[in-house]
Amino acid sequence: MTNEQHKINSCLELIKNNNILVLATQGEPGPHTSLMVYASSKDRTEIFMVTSKRSHKWLNIKNNPTVSLLIDDRDDKLKTRRGEIKALTITGSFIPVSGATQREQILDSIAKVNPAITDFFSGPECEIIRIKATSFLLLDGPEKAFNFKL
Repeated sequence: MTNEQHKINSCLELIKNNNILVLATQGEPGPHTSLMVYASSKDRTEIFMVTSKRSHKWLNIKNNPTVSLLIDDRDDKLKTRRGEIKALTITGSFIPVSGATQREQILDSIAKVNPAITDFFSGPECEIIRIKATSFLLLDGPEKAFNFKL
């Protein structure tokens, strides 16, 4: 396996092994961030979240579909291994869900990740945020960075 493939696999593993991220959107009056539960496609190039149609993030995404996502593995490393923390920034674009079948599949995948929020996304105010990744920026500790366009 090449060094580049190893780093891409590290990115995909971070996506697979976590279920909480920070979503950054852009709108008026400026950037907006939200802590979100997520699920991903099997190939880890699409990220799925749920929000209210009335949320600030949803309005921002509708007006500007480019977003940034941050996933990291700090949970087990904060106390004694801070220098080993990996952080993945994903740049991507919102893609609308295409039909009821896909919507149900995505909602099922999110429910498997965090069953506690299933009541939230059962109502008519629920919208799925589907992000197609366009690039990865992996920070491996404080000094090593890897940027990859998808």
